[in-house]
Amino acid sequence: MRRVSALAVAAVVALALALAACGGDGDDGGDDTAFADARPRIDGDPSVIDAALSRVIDESYPEVPGEIVEIIMGAGPDDIVVIHLEAPVAELDWNIHGHDDGGTQTIFEELNVMSADYTFIPPHETDWFLLLRNSGPTEMTVEVDVEVYGEITWSPQ
Repeated sequence: MRRVSALAVAAVVALALALAACGGDGDDGGDDTAFADARPRIDGDPSVIDAALSRVIDESYPEVPGEIVEIIMGAGPDDIVVIHLEAPVAELDWNIHGHDDGGTQTIFEELNVMSADYTFIPPHETDWFLLLRNSGPTEMTVEVDVEVYGEITWSPQ
């Protein structure tokens, strides 16, 4: 049985409410090509794409128990990072965080998951960190699939 995160449920509910608010049968005689493109939009206008897909990242990270992998993402508010993570067991801890002014600012975190989907729009320009940790007792490989919109840097450590 696949676990569904609260974030995924909230996204589905929000989409259903948005579709219901449109009303009608969906055929307004207008151009629906903008809706066929599922790229993220920042300003909410489905006809305007705010960032261009610049690349797709598909990487695997083998990790021993307790190991942490960090990926540095140099990004700002004009960028979008659509992240999908998969682990073979629900022992993946992950977060997105920054280190402004010597502290740690955690944007989002999940513990003991098998999969995760998250769209990250950085609140300001800096180096952001995608942290992956094997919290289980055995080795595992974490699959990372990312769509990058904008001009971010991606540097696994």
